[in-house]
Amino acid sequence: MTTKKHKPVLLTETIEALQIQPGAWYLDATFGRGGHTAAMLAAGARVIAFDWDQESIEYAHEAFRQEIETKQLVMVHSTFAGLQKEVEMLQTQANIPAPQGILFDFGTSADQLTSGARGFSFLEDGDLDMRMDTRLGVTAKDLLAVLPEKQLAALFIEFGGEHEAKAVARAIKSSPTPITTTMQLASVVERAKRERRGHLHPATKVFQALRIAVNSELDEIAVALPQALDVVAPNGIIATIAFHEGEDRLAKNAMKTWEQNNKGQILTDKPIVATEAEVAENSNSRSAKLRVFKKN
Repeated sequence: MTTKKHKPVLLTETIEALQIQPGAWYLDATFGRGGHTAAMLAAGARVIAFDWDQESIEYAHEAFRQEIETKQLVMVHSTFAGLQKEVEMLQTQANIPAPQGILFDFGTSADQLTSGARGFSFLEDGDLDMRMDTRLGVTAKDLLAVLPEKQLAALFIEFGGEHEAKAVARAIKSSPTPITTTMQLASVVERAKRERRGHLHPATKVFQALRIAVNSELDEIAVALPQALDVVAPNGIIATIAFHEGEDRLAKNAMKTWEQNNKGQILTDKPIVATEAEVAENSNSRSAKLRVFKKN
């Protein structure tokens, strides 16, 4: 594992939004490195935490050993698309009641993003994998090999917002050797792009797009959100933190539909964003958007 410290974004705002009742159960659908879970526990909550990354599960059992042993924290190795099935199993087997609040933090932890070995980072060399859950079949290098140029470009536009997607896709498919490592891909992208925009590394959006595609992240969100509404207790809270336009659109549209169908009410007319102070301290928070819904 890497040692880079992950800072949870919008932490104060998220804990306030969840309206935590001491002793009640809450669900952190995206554990990561446990920043939000730790704050929920500190506020008196009992927590069910999901993660599909085996490294995150192992980290939890080390860093939160006491909370797991005392049954304050229950870890579930699953994608959040399996949320309803897993929660119903816990209700039956462990007599855990419906959670009073559910949090989705769709961001990726700093440990994952800086892991060359996992294929997420363009700053360290490693196998171009990018699977959050190694039980998945298709890797990023597989996508680069099998997708035609036009489909690759469309993927970079849709999931990464990459302005020079066509040039990048052309360069990838024109490579004389298969692209199988992170540094190979980063180098090809840098050469293909005509200009550097802002402070972002030229390969940032391409790596983001591949990660989202490999892990079917938007499909996971679309499947999980309706389950969250079914699972959360009456008067319970559903909070989502999105970093990508596609993620935020899914959360926004889901909540709007729920409200129109009299399932509850949106508590955030506009998404809550990070303060200037938080952005200065944690640049990862710059694009974060928090939306909150309360079930009837």
